[in-house]
Amino acid sequence: MHHKMATIECEGKSRLAELRKYAISGGISNMYYTSTGSASDGVNVSLSDLNVYPQIVVYYVGGITYKDIIYGNAEDTTLITYEPQGYSSPDFIDAPTYKDPNKSQIVQNPKVYNDVFIVRQELSAFDKNYKLKDVKSLAALKTYASGRYFNIVSNS
Repeated sequence: MHHKMATIECEGKSRLAELRKYAISGGISNMYYTSTGSASDGVNVSLSDLNVYPQIVVYYVGGITYKDIIYGNAEDTTLITYEPQGYSSPDFIDAPTYKDPNKSQIVQNPKVYNDVFIVRQELSAFDKNYKLKDVKSLAALKTYASGRYFNIVSNS
């Protein structure tokens, strides 16, 4: 069963500059990329006319039809028309979704308690080395508790 989708129409900003070529003079086909339908981006030469007042330029960008009515002043208008493709559209997502029942009553962001501070012990990185100054003999060094960090080689 195929349903005809309603055409979406609105006013918006002109996107004609996106189709402009580097040519500064000539006809529409010389100054803009051309197209004959919304399947490809470009100006539709057969529906556009720069020789009338106001100028009419019909073009397509991203499958959307734009119609610029150009007066040459602040009254320039851009009419936008879009024909939705319904279920066959690449913009339509048909995928199963899962709603976690444990999160069904959550209606706001979690509350963050930022008054929790972690007190860490402050130790010098060379604390064990500084304590070595109190070791006066090799026998004391062998029984030194932090001696495990040092490789002690004795020849006796």
